[in-house]
Amino acid sequence: MSPGSARYRVRQLLDARAARRDPPDDGPARALLPPPLFDAFRQMPAEDRRHVLTVLADLRDRGESDPALLQAALLHDLGKAGAGVGLIHRVARVLLWRAWPRAWAWLSARPTGWRRPFWVVARHPERGALWVEALGGSPELVALIRHHEAPAPAAWQGQDLARWHAALAWADARS
Repeated sequence: MSPGSARYRVRQLLDARAARRDPPDDGPARALLPPPLFDAFRQMPAEDRRHVLTVLADLRDRGESDPALLQAALLHDLGKAGAGVGLIHRVARVLLWRAWPRAWAWLSARPTGWRRPFWVVARHPERGALWVEALGGSPELVALIRHHEAPAPAAWQGQDLARWHAALAWADARS
């Protein structure tokens, strides 16, 4: 199911409602994240925690075990936390980013007022990377979060980071 499809967005809405009624089990995150990063993880809304725990499970099912990759699975959307980002902001990003990029650029250009959540969605990889870096996350973890929505930097070619980046993108797109 494509992240841009209507079916995907309906499923995402239903998953978000279910996560609010029945919060996810944070045990896998507690086992993988040091206390400061786990505390940050817990600041994400239940629906985001459910999503990232699904990303983690998909990576583990695929045989991935590197700590930086698994931690990135759990924290890649951290930059959205605490900013009032709701489903409407996520849907707007998906629809406008593809169909009307100029409108998305305008909507996400201001970090204040009613447009702030759109700005946060557009910049959440950098926000999350800075947050994790400030909490002592490894350079690999910070890099994976910072670039998780962009193509892998050319400098990563042939390195573990490039493979981890591709794995994270695959798992993120699935859930």
